[in-house]
Amino acid sequence: MHTETLTKQEPGTSVKLRLFSLYVDFAASVPARWASGVITNLVGPMWKTHCEMWNLNTFKESQQLRELMLQDAAEADVLVIALTSLDQRQTELIEWLEAVANKKAGHLGAGIFIGLLGDEAHEAGELRWTVKRFIGCAQRMGRDFIWQWMGQGAINDATWLTDNIEKFVSRKQFLSNRDLLQEAPGGSGQSGPV
Repeated sequence: MHTETLTKQEPGTSVKLRLFSLYVDFAASVPARWASGVITNLVGPMWKTHCEMWNLNTFKESQQLRELMLQDAAEADVLVIALTSLDQRQTELIEWLEAVANKKAGHLGAGIFIGLLGDEAHEAGELRWTVKRFIGCAQRMGRDFIWQWMGQGAINDATWLTDNIEKFVSRKQFLSNRDLLQEAPGGSGQSGPV
């Protein structure tokens, strides 16, 4: 960890890191849980974290639950989507992500979208299609996008994830500090009458 990039927040600040993970199939819950753990352990000592993890099928249970999940995903700082099977197009997932993008349109601020795709047991026939759709949704959400093939050994080396999260958290911290300075009395950079 680069300690100069992650610094402890001032006492009394309410800076939080909200993490929303969604897995498409049961096998994908393992990398989703792993990524959430890595991120939480990385930022946990410095930031208040709030983590949610859902299965894509959950949003079908009720309209109220679907709206809650969409809102929580849109407001999350870190959005993690995991799926192992790429042998067919996941149109239902893309429709869900587009709904998140529509909710996110009204929210400003830094965000990151992490795709955890595939494994050694599945074909990658629709990898290009999936990544292209993920990139489009990430752009509509105003999020940075990274993805990782979750083949053998991917969970053993979290460098790609920690490096990207450190950059993201540094940017979020800068924006948060800037907002706090602007909200403080006299923080607008304008001086009053002399």
